Amino acid sequence: METTPIAIQDLYGGPYRHCFGCGADNVAGWHIKSYVQGEEVIAHYTPRPEYTGGVPEYLYGGLIAAILDCHGTAAAAAFYHHAQGFELGREPLVRCVTGSLTVNYRKPTPMGQELELVARCLSIEGRKVNLELGVRIGDTQYCDGAMLAVRVKE
Repeated sequence: METTPIAIQDLYGGPYRHCFGCGADNVAGWHIKSYVQGEEVIAHYTPRPEYTGGVPEYLYGGLIAAILDCHGTAAAAAFYHHAQGFELGREPLVRCVTGSLTVNYRKPTPMGQELELVARCLSIEGRKVNLELGVRIGDTQYCDGAMLAVRVKE
């Protein structure tokens, strides 16, 4: 896929723009923004101090799962859209939802640093998109995971 300066979430249609994690229309939300960069979809997110986990100075694991959920479904929509021969920003973007999400916490994720969220498409079968996910800071991988996302029926 080609790199795009357009956030995938900004292409969601009206009824799909209210998500707390990534919805452009949710004023209280996190506003996760995911971008196609070659064969990956990348997002950056800096957690606020109140999202610390049970161990001081480290991020709450539930937040990691939540931001990967939003990032993964956006990536799945973009990969599905591309597989249909469409270009982001031209045709209406399909919406995907989470069928399953697995997060493997490899190292405690430090607070106060920008996280890079990564998604790669493993396969597309019918309405199902299988993704590989990760969270890293620089060259250090803090968690990885997998998502099965499902395209919403029109």
